[in-house]
Amino acid sequence: MHRIANYTSSVMAYLHAAHLREHGVMAGVIDASISAITPIYNVALIKGDYELVIASKKATQRATELLKELELNPPHIEENWENDIRPDLSLLKKEHIPECPSCGTWLCSSRPFGPCIKCKAKYDLMQLVFDQHGPDALACCYEQQEPLANLTDAEVCSIDLDCPNCSYPLDGLPIESHCPECGNWFHRRELFRDILTPL
Repeated sequence: MHRIANYTSSVMAYLHAAHLREHGVMAGVIDASISAITPIYNVALIKGDYELVIASKKATQRATELLKELELNPPHIEENWENDIRPDLSLLKKEHIPECPSCGTWLCSSRPFGPCIKCKAKYDLMQLVFDQHGPDALACCYEQQEPLANLTDAEVCSIDLDCPNCSYPLDGLPIESHCPECGNWFHRRELFRDILTPL
């Protein structure tokens, strides 16, 4: 895993990770407040920080560009969001992502309350999905299954991933194998579980 940014707000860290995933960069969040030392970096982290990490070093430039775009047009966060448990809308199926009610542009699942990238209108994505497709469309957004369980092995293998031991790119290798550089055994689904499942 490769650190891209850190945040004092867990909400912003998870929204940014969802934004990266939505645009094809496998990203997750490490809650450094759980432990003062993380074995991934072998360094002390400031208590309360949330580390945004990606699975492959070669995606660093793309991730940085996406985060800069997000900085220029940040998502809106509702007041008292913490009182309302919401599903992870980044897990929505593409066919269930609605259009902006104001301008018709496809909405971003990493912006649950907007603003729309094109017209800047605010919206409630969860309510729109519920109204247009019913509650079943939101079922996949409640993480009750293994991360990436809805992807085939071939689809999982197509996601860029580096060896967690030596950072060697594991491109072209099967779902389960050994790193050709250091010999470390890996299973792609387990590595992605480590990235996507909060510690």
